Formats: sequence, structure tokens, C-alpha cells
Amino acid sequence: MNSLESHVLRLIGEDIASPDVFANTTAGMIQIRDSINDGIQALCLATGSYTRTYHLALLANRQFYRLGTVNDSFGYVLEAFDREGRRRLTQIDLLTLSQRDPWFMKTGGPLTHYMQVGIDHIGFWRYPTAKGKVIELTCACIPAAYGTSSDVVKIRAAYQRAAVYLAVSEFYASRGDASRAGEYLEKGMETAGMMWMHPKQAERQWQMQRESNAKISAQG
Repeated sequence: MNSLESHVLRLIGEDIASPDVFANTTAGMIQIRDSINDGIQALCLATGSYTRTYHLALLANRQFYRLGTVNDSFGYVLEAFDREGRRRLTQIDLLTLSQRDPWFMKTGGPLTHYMQVGIDHIGFWRYPTAKGKVIELTCACIPAAYGTSSDVVKIRAAYQRAAVYLAVSEFYASRGDASRAGEYLEKGMETAGMMWMHPKQAERQWQMQRESNAKISAQG
């Protein structure tokens, strides 16, 4: 087992030296790895910390393209850079673009904006009138799940402990222990610096009080 798996087992009370329920060949260990993979993928998606550079060669009079990766899953575009024009493209959404230029699908010329459409499609405004232009895309990706302890775990060292806490949270949630699941979920988000996604609020108590009949009569 790798260091992440060992850390998870320690936190849930398993004996690392002589594991029983979560031995390396049991179905229980598969559950642990699945939980770690879930934590890694959630962190990479939320933080954009796992990136790949994608060089997209544009075609003449073509505006939309489908992106794909060989091993990992495409998440979203962090940056689009026009290498020929030496400038970064600005992100825009379809609604704003359609209001700005209702005929945007028929408008060619220098590229100034990019838009992400659906899960794995990207479009440009305006579309190129000649082929040969290359756009360098820095994309946040979701790493493929690892299957054995010898596989490379694709997550930055700064987020490994957070991935462990999220895996432990998922384990306790599968056991119906909502209290511990919530505790480790909060630890994971704090460690990853993601508490802005789940801000704490001061506890409040609301009370309903009926006015007495005498006060109501006096007001009447």
C-alpha cells in the first residue's frame, strides 16, 4: 500500500502492520482506494492544481472544437494563449456573446475571446479565416483513478493530506457516522484552503413568542 492508503487506515483505526479487514487483496482495500481517488479528483477539479497544456491547431472558418485527453478527463480551461498574436484570449459565455454580436457564428477575424461550451467543447470569437493558427490551452484536468499501490498518484504534495481526510470522511459516511464524516470533511477543506466554499456561520437560535391576550387587548 502507498503512503496515502496507510494514512487513511491509521485514521480509521486499522492495524497497518497486520491489516485484517483492509488487507491489500481484500475488497475493503478497493473501497479505500476508491475513496482516495474520489478525494483526489474532487480536489483537482476544485483547485485546478492538476493541469495539462493542450496545443489546438485551428481550421479555417471553424469556430467550435472538441477537446479530449488520452488518460485523464478534461475539466475546464484556465488560460487560452494565441501564440501567433502573442496575447491571451478573454473568456466569455454564449449569452453575453450573443447579446454583443447576434451574428457571432458568421463573424471571422482576429481571435479575442474563447468560450467553453458543455463538458468538453470550446469555441472562439471570432473564427479564423485561414488555417495554421495555434492556441495554447492550459487546462485543469481530472486525473485517472489509480488502481494499485504501485501506480503514480497524480496530486500535488500540498493536497495529499487533504485527499486523505476526504477519503476518511467518505469512509465514515459509508458507515452512517455523519458526525465523523463531517469532521473529516471540514479538515479536508481546511487543509486544502477551500473553506471559502463552506463558510462558517455563528450559531443562531430563533424563538417564536406569542403576545399575551392582555397586550393584544390593550393594543386593540
